[in-house]
Amino acid sequence: MTLGAMLRLWLPSAISVSLLNLELPVISLILAASNLAASADYALALSTFMFANAFVFPLCTLVVKERKRCEVLVAAALLALTTFLLFNAAIAGWDAGRGGHLATLLHLFSFSLLAVALRRYLQGCCILAGETRPMSRASLLRVLISTLGCYLLVQQGWPVDLAAITALVAAAWLESLLLALLLWRRAIPWHAGHGAGYRSLLAPYGAAFLMTASALMSNLVVVLCLGRVEGGEVLLAYWPLTFGLLCVAIGTVLDLEGILLKILDQSPPQALRTFLLLQAGLPACLFLLLGLLLDHYALWPAGSRDLYLTWPFLLGVALVAVLWVWRGERRARLLRANRLGPIHLSVPLALLTPLLLFHLLVIPNPGMLISLLIFALPIALELGCYLLTPCHALPWQEKTEGA
Repeated sequence: MTLGAMLRLWLPSAISVSLLNLELPVISLILAASNLAASADYALALSTFMFANAFVFPLCTLVVKERKRCEVLVAAALLALTTFLLFNAAIAGWDAGRGGHLATLLHLFSFSLLAVALRRYLQGCCILAGETRPMSRASLLRVLISTLGCYLLVQQGWPVDLAAITALVAAAWLESLLLALLLWRRAIPWHAGHGAGYRSLLAPYGAAFLMTASALMSNLVVVLCLGRVEGGEVLLAYWPLTFGLLCVAIGTVLDLEGILLKILDQSPPQALRTFLLLQAGLPACLFLLLGLLLDHYALWPAGSRDLYLTWPFLLGVALVAVLWVWRGERRARLLRANRLGPIHLSVPLALLTPLLLFHLLVIPNPGMLISLLIFALPIALELGCYLLTPCHALPWQEKTEGA
C-alpha cells in the first residue's frame, strides 16, 4: 500500500473523529448561552453516558482485528443490547422513589448506546473494505443535525438539557442509519464467514476496551493528580480548555490502531514510516492553527492566550502527539500478533501509577505544563511497557524490499 493510499484510508476517519470532537463543545456553548444553570443535569447525564459508551466504543477495533467474522456481528449485537438493558436497569434502580428529571434524561440518552454500537461496528467494516469516505459524510450530517437541532429546540422553548440530549440521540441514529445505507450502496457486507468461536473474542475485546478506557480516563487522571499540586485549583480551572483543545488536535489519530491493523501487512516500511511521522506531526499543527483562529477572533478566555500560544506549550503538545502515535503503532502490532497480555497489564499499570505517585507526594506548582506532563505520563508508561515486550520490528528496523 502506497503512502497516498494510506492517507486516503486515514483521512475520512480523521475527519469523522474530529467532527465528533467539535460536536459536544458547540452544544455546550449553546447551552451555556441559553441557561448555564439548567445545563448541570445535562453535564451529569453526559458524563454517565460516556462511562456506558466505553463498553461499545471498542467494537471498531474488534471488527478490524477479527476481520468481521460472523461471531463478531452476533457478539456486537448482544453486547449493545446487554449494555443498553443494564444501563437502564441501573438508572431505574437508582431513581426508585425519586422520580428525578436526571433519570429521564439518562433513559433518553441510553438509546444512543445502540446507535453508537452500530456506528462503531460499521466503521470497522468501512476500514476493512478500504472505504472510509462514508464515515466522514455520516459524521458531518450528525454534527449538523445535533448542533442545529439543539439550537432550534432551545429556541422553541424546550428545556436546554432535554433539547441537547434529544438532538444528540436523533443525530446519532441518523449517522448510523446513513452509514448503513452507504455500506449497502457500496455492497460492503456486514460479516465475512465464521471463525474460531465466541470465546476467542474475549481477549481482543478486553484489549480494545482497555485501550478505549485509557483515552476516556486520561481526563480523570489529570483532574485527580492536579488536586495534589500546590496551587492546583488554578491549573484545574484551565484544564477543561486544555483538554478540549487536545481532543480536537489528537482527534485525527484516535482511531489510529484500527487503521494500522488494516495497513501494517500491506505497506512497505518506508511508506509506513512516513505515514507515522505525518501522524505524529499533525496534532501540534492543528493545535497551533486552532490557537491562532481563537486569537484572530479574540475568543481566548481572559488571561489564557499567553499560556497556550508559547513554544514550550506547543512542544508539549508535540511530545504528547509523538507518544500517542508511537503507542498506537505498538498496540496495533501487538494486536496483529495476538500478543494481548501486555495490553491487559500495561493499560491499568499506566493509569494507576500517576494516581499513586501524586497520592504519595505533594508536587510544587511548576506551571501550566504540569497538566500536559500528567496527561503524557500514562501514555509514556504504557509505551515503555510495550517497548520491553518482544514483538515485530519497528517500521524503520524492517528490511526494505530488495535489501
